[in-house]
Amino acid sequence: MQQRSTLRKTLTTAALALAAATALALPAAAQEIKIGYSMAMTGGLGPNGQSALLAQKIWEEDINAKGGLIGRPVKLIYYDDQTNPSTVPGIYSKLLDVDKVDLIIGGMPPSA
Repeated sequence: MQQRSTLRKTLTTAALALAAATALALPAAAQEIKIGYSMAMTGGLGPNGQSALLAQKIWEEDINAKGGLIGRPVKLIYYDDQTNPSTVPGIYSKLLDVDKVDLIIGGMPPSA
């Protein structure tokens, strides 16, 4: 009987330690999912970009109101590329290196 009690205490302690370790790992899962992209908000494609940005913000609000993606809130991070392709590499470098986004979305090429 003593062995069962000791085994039960050991298993309970192990389960509590595992639960504590899992709880310590959870804050990372509770962080927002950062999605980054460049958007033409000014320049020749500015009006189209502004309309697309409005739709994306509506999506962000709707997803977050429903509990986010995989239980994590979504945050859109975007920068105006001014309809200038030469600004895009710097924007994506900043999104990756400074903003540390989780997901990058490429812009849509203008239709010919």
